[in-house]
Parts: sequence; C-alpha cells; structure tokens
Amino acid sequence: MQIIVETSVLYSLMNNRDKNHKLVKNYFLNNKNIYYILPSTIIPELCYLINTKLGSYFEVKFLEEINQNFNLEPIRDEDILRIIEILKKYDTLNIGYVDASIVAIAERLKINKILTLDRKHFEVIAPRGFDRFDILI
Repeated sequence: MQIIVETSVLYSLMNNRDKNHKLVKNYFLNNKNIYYILPSTIIPELCYLINTKLGSYFEVKFLEEINQNFNLEPIRDEDILRIIEILKKYDTLNIGYVDASIVAIAERLKINKILTLDRKHFEVIAPRGFDRFDILI
C-alpha cells in the first residue's frame, strides 16, 4: 500500500508534546510495511516548524530520517499547473501551495490515501481520478 504523508503528521511525530503525538507514533509503529511517500514540497515547511518550535537538533534529526523511512517524491512541472488550478478553485479556503502540491502529487501518482491531521482541507478537496481522499488518521 502507498500513502502520501502530510506535514502535520510528521510535525506531531517529532514533537512529543503535541496532542496527537501518541496517536501518530502508534500509527507508524503499527504500520511498518507501508510505502510512505513524502512530497518534497513539505520539507521546507516542516523544517521551518521543527526548527522554530523544537530547535535545530530536531530539524537535522528529521532530515537524517527522510531517506531511511520515506520515499521522496519531487514536484514536476505538470504539478505546478495543477497547483494553480487548485489554488484558484479553492481560493476562499486558503489551502496554500504545500497542501495543493500534495493533492497534485497524489493525483499524478493515483494515490488517494493521505496520512494527515488536516481534515479541514483534505476532506473538502475533490481530487481528480477518485471521489475523495481516504484520510488515515
């Protein structure tokens, strides 16, 4: 099974004071044989959050873990065009570039499973190629 991983889940995993930390940690502990896809677009957002909230040590720890536990998916030119469409279509929801890029990458890879704590955006967006996203947490 392939799953797209979103920023909020990884931040919660890194921050043991986060209210969802145990939930997220248990999810990963109980689902080890999954092909986790990390959109490259979330890395700057996540590094910023980790560095400013937890410190540079944890930022480096996260970066060291990427290649061991996740499969990095780069953004492509075609994704940028789709991101623009999504941002225009959902302009009142303030979805933002990173979430729109996750949608574009998920559509391109034909993966409707997203590991996220951000239901506000991912429950509303109607992805191309499937009826809805299957939100796993």
